[in-house]
Amino acid sequence: MQAFDAAAFGTFRAAGVADAAYYKGPGSTDEVPCTVLLDEAVEQFTPDDVAPVATDIIRVTLQLAEITPRSGAVVRIDGTGRQLKLVQKIRGDESTAVWEVANV
Repeated sequence: MQAFDAAAFGTFRAAGVADAAYYKGPGSTDEVPCTVLLDEAVEQFTPDDVAPVATDIIRVTLQLAEITPRSGAVVRIDGTGRQLKLVQKIRGDESTAVWEVANV
């Protein structure tokens, strides 16, 4: 699965859908190259509410073959310099992890 996702991320990056980025773990100064899928203004609903209210979040999808994401880490988008702090893991599998992020 990781090999398939690596190929897919590479194709997405070549098409301009994914971004080259750098991952910096919590408390670290080292930046590790990685590829991210950035989704902005994603409507997030609370599952247990009687009357769900949507809030907009920013999320990133990361490849686990490249990095091991941790809460509090920062992803810097290479082309823009934008920095995003990993806030909460939304979901993941053996190959990718989707995180809610906040602008730094």
